[in-house]
Amino acid sequence: MSDKTKGIVAVSVGSIFLGSIGIFVRYAGSSIEPMMQSFGRIFFAFIFITIYNLIKNKGSLEIFKIKSKDYGLFILNGLVGFSAMAAAFTLSVLYTSIANTYFLLYTAPVWVVILSYIFLKEKIHPSTLIAIAVSLTGLFLLFNPSDIYGNLLGNVFGVIVGIAFGSYFVITGILRRFYSSPIVTFWTQFIGSLGLFPLIYLFDNKFQFTHTIQEWLPVVGAGAVVFIGYALLNYGLGKIKASMGSILSLFEPLSAVMYGLIFFSEVPGLTALVGSMFILGGIVYLTTYQKS
Repeated sequence: MSDKTKGIVAVSVGSIFLGSIGIFVRYAGSSIEPMMQSFGRIFFAFIFITIYNLIKNKGSLEIFKIKSKDYGLFILNGLVGFSAMAAAFTLSVLYTSIANTYFLLYTAPVWVVILSYIFLKEKIHPSTLIAIAVSLTGLFLLFNPSDIYGNLLGNVFGVIVGIAFGSYFVITGILRRFYSSPIVTFWTQFIGSLGLFPLIYLFDNKFQFTHTIQEWLPVVGAGAVVFIGYALLNYGLGKIKASMGSILSLFEPLSAVMYGLIFFSEVPGLTALVGSMFILGGIVYLTTYQKS
């Protein structure tokens, strides 16, 4: 199996894992405030990656061997790719529809192409543009956003979510040239959880850690999913370009539809099914074209 194929498989499987987060959010319900859930997911993911690194490296300090010139990228990745994205996502949901928020979130491939062109001087391949156009058509059908220009404030935050998510692919792609997936995962989730903690005070109606074990279990489960999903995502981004990785990440909303059907009997409508086929078509086209 070539490195590119490994990267494609890792990002795809990681995205399918991340698509299941909604299951845990649904089971957690309203017992834990939204931003506390977001913080908890990243915090427990950080705990899991810490345990993994301790076992893998047998207590060595390998994860701390980071060059000072890269501190800024790690901090930026954690604060923008995790903290800012979570904050903007919450604000977007508050001021516009959930459909609009998710649609704008998954415009990330567009921003990856733009950011990669500006900062990495990567050429824009026609195959990438075609795959993005087909996938965006599918996203529009899947989420059916409405009044994009009317709910301006919420949609602006939605755009910020998409940019933040896109920046994660670009920055992680850079860091993976020099550091392993466990190191990138450890520091981005550590910094991301630190950045999310103060947001609990800003966005949640109440600040409360004293929940029952049963109430925390779905959050812990979501943390395990974030750990596995991002570890695979970060590994894959060391093997393929950020633009391809961002399009493969669209397996996340596709799998979320599947999980909704399996766990909650949420049958997708015809439009959503057609949209899903468009997204899958865009992914298959890109991977087939770039592997040939």
